[in-house]
Amino acid sequence: MDTFRFSAVAGAVCVAVICAGCSSQSAEQPAAGTPAGRSAAAASPAASPSPVTPATPTVDPNVVPGSVLKTYLPTNSTLPTGWKLSSVFTEADSGPTQMPRSAAPSPTMLSDCDQLAGHGTGAAVGSPAAYASVGVVDSSSHEVGVAVNSYPAGDAARVLSRLKVLEGVCGSTYEQSSSGQLSPVTVTVSAVDGPAEGGVLVKVDRTIYVGQKFVVMQIGDRVLSVSSDNKYGKFADVVALAKAIAPRVK
Repeated sequence: MDTFRFSAVAGAVCVAVICAGCSSQSAEQPAAGTPAGRSAAAASPAASPSPVTPATPTVDPNVVPGSVLKTYLPTNSTLPTGWKLSSVFTEADSGPTQMPRSAAPSPTMLSDCDQLAGHGTGAAVGSPAAYASVGVVDSSSHEVGVAVNSYPAGDAARVLSRLKVLEGVCGSTYEQSSSGQLSPVTVTVSAVDGPAEGGVLVKVDRTIYVGQKFVVMQIGDRVLSVSSDNKYGKFADVVALAKAIAPRVK
């Protein structure tokens, strides 16, 4: 297995999208001169600025909005035996409008073992155009995150393909803590059989810090991700849960 130097970033990553707008102003310049016979003090009437029409966001008909994606999420009645909805991490979604595209991480940007170790599912799924997520709990009280992400045509396939190239490539190395200590970390990427176009299982094992284990499954132009950590001793069975939820995603 290849060996990589991982960055010292640990834990789950939440993606925030901030949209900032900017406006422009135009200043009227005085005339270079005045006609003969007129007083130089006579001022030309100021022209009224043209109204600024706000840009209309691009709407991709391929993208399923978050207000619809949330209907694909599991419920207490559809979860497998032993699972229930979390009372801590409740449902959240991007609503009826599409989110603006973000420069990084992009679904078309190739992730590597270092990114998966440092940024987890954030590096794996990139920046979707819409999302819906919810937390679920297994019989051992492991909190598990479930998210359905929607992308423009072709981007979901790129998400899966950039993970597949890492199958069997990542391995064991060390990451440096904030105190300068080297801590062992192992990243494993493997294929997952199941419904839809298939999936990938990513496992980040750490000796000292909390590790991560998550499944990414492509269903058309949607991506299902199911993620767990081993904060309380072991990982939840995210593979079985992902396979049970995937048929709900359209």
